[in-house]
Amino acid sequence: MLKSAYMRALETAVQGAGLPYGYAITVWATGSALVGERGMPSVASIFLFAAGAAAAYGGLRLLLTWNMGGEAERPLTRSPKPIRAGVLHLAAIGLAIASAALIARIDSGAAWTLAPFAATLLYLGISSVEVALVEDDDG
Repeated sequence: MLKSAYMRALETAVQGAGLPYGYAITVWATGSALVGERGMPSVASIFLFAAGAAAAYGGLRLLLTWNMGGEAERPLTRSPKPIRAGVLHLAAIGLAIASAALIARIDSGAAWTLAPFAATLLYLGISSVEVALVEDDDG
């Protein structure tokens, strides 16, 4: 079946949105878990939340700058095994949210930093498993 220009464009948009969309869900759910357990955050807690997420992302960037020889051959959203990729993506979101929900129960203001830190590491780390599997299959 020939795809129309619109369907090709829609597929491109959906493929490109996969990782940011999953991370947006993860961040929103992390914040919701914290608010549900700890109540509305102060401005300082909001900054701690942002700092936790940024520290996790920045730490990964720094680690990868020193440790890697470049990016994967295939983008995360272009797996030849879409069902496996989808399951791993759902697992990444679910495990990241679960970690945030558990950390939110810690009776300390540090939860505002630790929950987004852990959620970011888990989401990006687990999401990357699919690309590693594809590259191993190709190699």
